[in-house]
Parts: sequence; C-alpha cells; structure tokens
Amino acid sequence: MGARDTNEIRALWKAFVNNRSEQDFYALYRQFFPYLLSIGLKITTDRDLLKDVLNQQFLQLWQQRETLQDIGYPLTYVTTSFRRKLLKEGGMLSAVSELTDEHLQLYTEQSPEQVSLHREENILLQRRITNAIQRLSKRKQLLIRLKYFEGLSYADMATKTGLSERTIYNKVHEAIKELRKELT
Repeated sequence: MGARDTNEIRALWKAFVNNRSEQDFYALYRQFFPYLLSIGLKITTDRDLLKDVLNQQFLQLWQQRETLQDIGYPLTYVTTSFRRKLLKEGGMLSAVSELTDEHLQLYTEQSPEQVSLHREENILLQRRITNAIQRLSKRKQLLIRLKYFEGLSYADMATKTGLSERTIYNKVHEAIKELRKELT
C-alpha cells in the first residue's frame, strides 16, 4: 500500500471513529478486507478459519466503535490484531502464552517513523565504524579493507601485500579487537 492509500485509510479510520456510522464502517471494511485476506493467506491455507477470523476482526471493530480512538497507523493496528487472532485461533500460538515485542515485530509493518529512525541509526553506526577504522594504523586499515570489503582470503591477501598469512591473520585479529574496543 502506498502513501496515498495510507492517507486514505487514515481518513476512513478518522471518519469511522468520529461518526461511528455503518457507512464509514463499510468503507473501512472494503479498504481493509483485501489486504487482511492476503496477509491471512500467507499465514494459513485454512479458508474457513481465515473467514471466521476476518469476520471476528470486523465484528470486534464494530462492537468497539464507541471506544476506538483516532490513531496514526490504523492499518498496522488492525493488521496486528488480525494476525494475532489468526495465529491464536489456528493454534500457532499455543506454545506462546503472550506475544512479546519480538513476536509483534515479526508480524507488524514498520511505520514511516520507524523506517526513518532505523535508517538514521544505520547511518550513525556506519559513521562510527568508518571513524574507528580510520583510527587504525594504515597497515591494519589496508588489511581490514582487503578482508572485509574486498572479500579476499588470507592467501590472496598474502600474495597482494607480500606479508605472511600468519602476520595478516594476527594483524586482522588485532584490528578487530581495537574496533570492538572503540565501538563498545
């Protein structure tokens, strides 16, 4: 679903939460149903179970319409609830008494804010690693680049640098220890 769909879903959700009308509910249903159906088919091939859980999900939304609030990501909210119900009803959560953050992470979409935050964290980590590598000696920088960025074996590195494999192994090991110390 694209950004246009996300804005449309937010508008439909807001209308349903504010008006609590059947018309708004059916508009939301028409928007969510195909998406939830495709999600459900990835989880189970039992079509009867899938139909039952889809009906339960929409029935619950209708029954809770008086207490629902306007939220930023209604699709994520409904999808998470639906997946949880489907996994529970299908017996796929029998060994799990309660969903943990790890379980929810497996079955939820990331919000745009989460994607942006993750991207920023990766950029900061890359900068820290680059800075840490630059603080290594020139020889260790070269060996790290050959080993991890160019993917050369110790034998190939020995041929390219004229150093013995043992020396290269030791220097790479020292460099990794220095990087770990620098990055922790």
